[in-house]
Amino acid sequence: MTLYRGEFAILRDRNQAAYAAAGLSYDTKFNLKQALDLPYNIEWFSVPPAAPHGQTPKLGMLHPSLVRAVQAAYKAVIE
Repeated sequence: MTLYRGEFAILRDRNQAAYAAAGLSYDTKFNLKQALDLPYNIEWFSVPPAAPHGQTPKLGMLHPSLVRAVQAAYKAVIE
């Protein structure tokens, strides 16, 4: 996965603890240059295939190991 300025990724194979804490079902890249407010509804947040967290979408958290990556991505956006 290619990362550009202002981006960071949470990848299952690279950091399993961060991936689990985020509650993701797929490797995910975040682009801090493009921020959107999304309604918490089935269109944007549905139960993933195999429902690893049950029948309710899971709201995850950012694992401490990713703080530096997020800071670097944010710094790249504001400069």
